[in-house]
Amino acid sequence: MSKSRTTLCERFTLVAAMSAFAGGLLIAVPAAAQWDPPPPEFIATTEPAYYEGHAAYWYNGHWVWRDDHGNWNHYDREPPYLADRRAHFPPARRSWQGRR
Repeated sequence: MSKSRTTLCERFTLVAAMSAFAGGLLIAVPAAAQWDPPPPEFIATTEPAYYEGHAAYWYNGHWVWRDDHGNWNHYDREPPYLADRRAHFPPARRSWQGRR
């Protein structure tokens, strides 16, 4: 084989390997990127922080909030206001069970 043909084959192999690796990264979502919305019991017993006109809750390492259509969303990066609020005023949890 000539030098140029060898180099072309090597480049093609490298591109194919990188594409396969990148394809695997796109399919596999890291566990840290996955999040579940809070259960109704959590919402009923946790005091929200109000930010951008809606109630936000600190749940499983994310600030989550419900949009106008009832869908849950979360902030990928913690807004400075909510970070400050969480540092100075941890969310209060209430129990609605009667006294015994």
